[in-house]
Amino acid sequence: MEIVIVGAGPAGCYTAQLLKKYGFKTRIIEEHREVGKPVRCAGLVGRQVFENTLLPLSESSIINRINGALFCYRDDNFQIKREGVAYVIDREKFDKNLSRGLEVECGKKLIEIKKEGSGYILKTDVEDIYADLVIGADGASSQVRKFININRNNGKDDKKDKKRDRVKLYAGVQYRIKLDKELTSPSIAQVHLREGIPFFIWIIPEGDNIIRLGVISKNCRKDLEQFMEDFRVKGEIIEKLAGIFLLGLTQNFYKNIALVGDAACQVKPLTGGGIYYGLKSAELLAECVREGKLGEYDKRLKKKFGREIKFGLKGRQIYEKLNNNELEEIFLIFKKNAGFIEKMADFENHSKIFIEAFKNPKIFMEAGKIFGRNIGKILF
Repeated sequence: MEIVIVGAGPAGCYTAQLLKKYGFKTRIIEEHREVGKPVRCAGLVGRQVFENTLLPLSESSIINRINGALFCYRDDNFQIKREGVAYVIDREKFDKNLSRGLEVECGKKLIEIKKEGSGYILKTDVEDIYADLVIGADGASSQVRKFININRNNGKDDKKDKKRDRVKLYAGVQYRIKLDKELTSPSIAQVHLREGIPFFIWIIPEGDNIIRLGVISKNCRKDLEQFMEDFRVKGEIIEKLAGIFLLGLTQNFYKNIALVGDAACQVKPLTGGGIYYGLKSAELLAECVREGKLGEYDKRLKKKFGREIKFGLKGRQIYEKLNNNELEEIFLIFKKNAGFIEKMADFENHSKIFIEAFKNPKIFMEAGKIFGRNIGKILF
């Protein structure tokens, strides 16, 4: 079977490594000239990425360990301590490590997919490639995903599929800054809640007095510049990166074409992180290929991540509807229950803490009032 993977990011390369282990040969085509470039990721991953995968991952890309987070709103803040909860990684090195031993053909951009017998012809800007199975790991702007949608939506389940594939695009920007002053907490990340920003502004300590300052918003650069001015962040901007991602629910298999990673919206709705979900979804996809049960891929994804993603999407909808007073109320509830959060929070499974919180009558009553006022905004 000719298997072609489009995209040499973490999800694509990890899928290929698993298939290689299972005895399948794959070709990976990558539009960029080099694996790992350009970098379009904050580079903060939960420790589960290195501890909870079927194949062991090299830890040589880890450049700092995070032991907690400082949550800030206006002039108020509180801290959560979680020893070794997350790692700051060199994303270029991380991707390159995952690609070792694989056949990656860089500088080949997918232009078009055409049906050819029981398989497909992938037209690139260099050559045409035949595939019995196409795996789209080509990010939020996935050409493979566009092909699936165009063809699937011409079928009998058109309305149903369109509804399932309702997604929303987000954009983020991050600056790497060499600070003028020494960083006081080199192992503590910062999360700044700000009015008018649908996610948050983050500060990730990288080491050597370098931070990663980023935001996901409609006016990313403007919001970062304003934050730097408000908080007097002084230093040399040594790198700027930008990226996009999609949130939503999709159908990720169609007639011997499958999606994985950001192309499949395998992203945490509350934070925008996608590496862990992408790697675990790659395991499910490779398992389906090995068993000859590709038609079960979406079913297994739903069982593994369906509830978590749906919960996150509803939570995101509510969060984006909060007014300034409600945002402050939410922050104060978090601060009041910092000990509970410290004990129960899960970096990769956000629903866990909310499910446990709502078992607590006091927290339920406080948060319920805010969510109750906003639930109608997402239902109607």
